[in-house]
Amino acid sequence: MSATTTTQLPWVPAGQDPELYDADRVQALVQSAAYFPIFNVANPAFPNHPNLLIPGVPLFFTSVDVNEQLHRFQTVTAQLGRELRASKRVGEAVAKVGIQWTPIPDYYAPVPGGTTPTWILNPLISQRFTMLKGHLDFQDAQNSGVHAFGVGRTFPVVEGGKQRLRIAASIEVLEGLGKFQGLQGAFTIIGYIEPPDNLALHLMVRMMDPAGKLRAQSDSPITPIQAMPDPDPDAVFMILQGQPDASKHVEPILSADRKIVIGRTVRERLRLVHFDFDLSTPAGLRSLTKEGPFVGTLETNLYFDTVSTATVTPIQTTDGIFTFSKPDGETIGTISINLVEGRAIVTKMEGFQMPLFRMVGLGPVLRGTGQFEGAEGMMVMNGVVSAFPRAASNLYIFRFYDPEGKINAAWSDMSRYF
Repeated sequence: MSATTTTQLPWVPAGQDPELYDADRVQALVQSAAYFPIFNVANPAFPNHPNLLIPGVPLFFTSVDVNEQLHRFQTVTAQLGRELRASKRVGEAVAKVGIQWTPIPDYYAPVPGGTTPTWILNPLISQRFTMLKGHLDFQDAQNSGVHAFGVGRTFPVVEGGKQRLRIAASIEVLEGLGKFQGLQGAFTIIGYIEPPDNLALHLMVRMMDPAGKLRAQSDSPITPIQAMPDPDPDAVFMILQGQPDASKHVEPILSADRKIVIGRTVRERLRLVHFDFDLSTPAGLRSLTKEGPFVGTLETNLYFDTVSTATVTPIQTTDGIFTFSKPDGETIGTISINLVEGRAIVTKMEGFQMPLFRMVGLGPVLRGTGQFEGAEGMMVMNGVVSAFPRAASNLYIFRFYDPEGKINAAWSDMSRYF
């Protein structure tokens, strides 16, 4: 896109700003989503199968056939005095997942159904991976689920004296089944693995749901969770929802010759948000979203080609700063983080001239200040963005390794905020 030409779209009335025209309607659309938070822990009854480079030598494997059971998951974040505190709990089994988890070289661009080069997992370095032949199947009467494909990255760390791989992944829904039939979506994964069997992973499924077919009705409460012991007690999850800050301008980032727009400086307001779902009612899968107060802001430089003709476009961010504040405006702390890998997926919707973009990405926590001084962990993003008009609804999920409980709190102290 030329940096010297004012964009004028044919369906935008003369004199109207293409970034603002019809923005309220499009903002409502991108926020119309159903969320399904689930948790994956090791299950001896469903062992994974590593595919070894050399039969009989378990140190080197080229992929893992994953076949695991998924559990219902609840998280809550609340502002307590000068701090943000969070808690979680894992519940009953609700779904199964199967994928071929495959390490890949940095230079390789995986595609659904493609043949990956032979590559081995090195637990001592950060590596990319792809998730092939993915299917997630809910245990509801309608046999709802998805076929999916994704990419991610490992980050070697020591947690609790154990060598682990923190992982994060962004997943594209290729096909919806059951109550998901005809819907578009994406999901993210964040947590850790100790290959090939031990793991603790949070999955967040986000399905675009403009007609509200997955939305729970206010007169029919969600079935209470059947909580189990916390399988990942040293970790805490914090979930935030971002939307454009109408009081701030979106500034273009220009190429070196100042002729091409290569990105934009994005500014968002961040609010607390909680999700729940169930599947054992006559209505089948139902999703519930509860929005909370605004607690901060995000400023970051987003790089991706908004006029590319490709179905999937890579995205990255730089100089990302999450700033958290008390209601009186006093800063609680900041977190610096960038998306080191991400995908913008073209999404066409009936009644809209310009396509939307489903955006998924991941990155490690770089540093923190205030309450988040010394924080370590990762973040994934799962959002929907419109460039013309400007609209966005982005979900940010943090996993902090927090054995000292600087952020983590007991569910009994936090449940009143859920």
